[in-house]
Amino acid sequence: MLIRLIVSLILFYSFTQSFIFALHLHGHYSTKEFFRLLTKFGIQKTDQHRPDDTFGYIYGNITLDCPKNNCSSLTKTILFLILDYDYFLPLYKKQRLQSCSDMMKQIQTIAFHRQCNEQGTEDFWRRIPCQQDHLCSDEDQPTNVIHNQQFTFKIRDINQPRFWYLSLISCYWDPITCHWEKVDDNFQINYDIWIVNGNPEAKIRDNRFEYHFSFDIYDLVEVYTVCILFYLFIPLPFLIIKIRSLINITHPILISYFLFQLLFFIGNTLNLIHYLIFAYNGIGINILIHIGNLITIIGESILILLLLFIAKGWLINTPVLRQGKKTVMLFVLYTIACCSCYILSIITINPVTDSNHYQTFANYFSLLFRCFLMLLFVFELKETTQEEKHLEKLQFFHHFGASCMVWFIYPTALIFIMSFVTELYRVKLIISVVTLVNFLSILIISYILFSPKTFINLPKLPSIKHAGDILNKTTNTNGYHKSILTEHDDDEEDIEIFGPSHLLLNNSNQQS
Repeated sequence: MLIRLIVSLILFYSFTQSFIFALHLHGHYSTKEFFRLLTKFGIQKTDQHRPDDTFGYIYGNITLDCPKNNCSSLTKTILFLILDYDYFLPLYKKQRLQSCSDMMKQIQTIAFHRQCNEQGTEDFWRRIPCQQDHLCSDEDQPTNVIHNQQFTFKIRDINQPRFWYLSLISCYWDPITCHWEKVDDNFQINYDIWIVNGNPEAKIRDNRFEYHFSFDIYDLVEVYTVCILFYLFIPLPFLIIKIRSLINITHPILISYFLFQLLFFIGNTLNLIHYLIFAYNGIGINILIHIGNLITIIGESILILLLLFIAKGWLINTPVLRQGKKTVMLFVLYTIACCSCYILSIITINPVTDSNHYQTFANYFSLLFRCFLMLLFVFELKETTQEEKHLEKLQFFHHFGASCMVWFIYPTALIFIMSFVTELYRVKLIISVVTLVNFLSILIISYILFSPKTFINLPKLPSIKHAGDILNKTTNTNGYHKSILTEHDDDEEDIEIFGPSHLLLNNSNQQS
């Protein structure tokens, strides 16, 4: 109960924090806060042939909260800043000092200000709050402002996509002395801001799934949609057929097989639902991403459990219950550890330097846990192969082990490789690769379990026939599998085969 409460509180915290970094920004800001980073947004590259339709647009309303303030007593304004990474990072590093002159030293030399820097070429800020039902004082060209909005920024970059950082800072540039002052007056403002890629006044948009999206998460709707469609048309029909042909679907191998597929599907579906809603209203339901990712993590843990089941081979004369308890307990601990690392990574993520949970110290710990389970997998596989004398089964275990080693190690290699890729493409590439690998893992495990040449014998409806033999199966009360192999010769001979009931390597593939 305590663990449930802690996880619920952390999820709620991560949800509220993530909501702050949504695309459609609306909320309140108090000048006592001094500085707030609102969001980071990737603006697409401007097409020179269609500039108006491919600009990045930032527009909205920022007004004084009059019911809580005396609107007539306001004498100083604060700043709404829009900066790229090169200008924002020095300012962000100095924000703890709360020194306006130090923070704005670099920006003031190039930003336009009517009284203090008319030679400035960059449009980096708006003085706020704006007067109710009027344009902001810095908007000297009303035709450039989106209808029913108080300000509009048009971001043009013909060279490359770029991140832009939106922030509020309680600093005032005195138009008489041209010195920076920290605003000590306590007043509250309301803001309602939109950030989009494309012209908000255009009647027809090129791609609805790019308009509201930051450039670094372009194409994720397509990625999740394709993955879900592939699942519906390939693994799902196969799964339904196999369920009908099996006697005991409560078999631990089958439960693991069904569950990890189901959880992968649910996790991807929740992510897709969020992004579809996000494409519609610019906000989405951010908590669905976190729930979906946690469900996917649990699915991966169950897949690891399934791989350990197969690697163990449930060695002959080894009590199944004891081995099973240890493996399941390890699975539970690993799942809790990975979910905790994910939640911690969401809480501690740095919105300036990182935009994904994959490249956080918390996630690196989960990769270490995964490597530990990989070593355990290798150990169990080694124990199994040392007991096995059949050549074809040894080849199966060797190929199985090699493919699983690739699956265990690929996230570490992927994160390392992606650290050399620009952040604008990093997240979408990581998610695409992870989604693809999870889908391929479903196909590969399905082949391992249900291929006609498999050595894994699962309980099926009919008696198993092989090369003129019939294998009739029974299970005794001690948890061990007893099979009678009847050979159709002139003189019939019955051969009894014993093995653990949870997983029996198919002895019918050996010649007696």
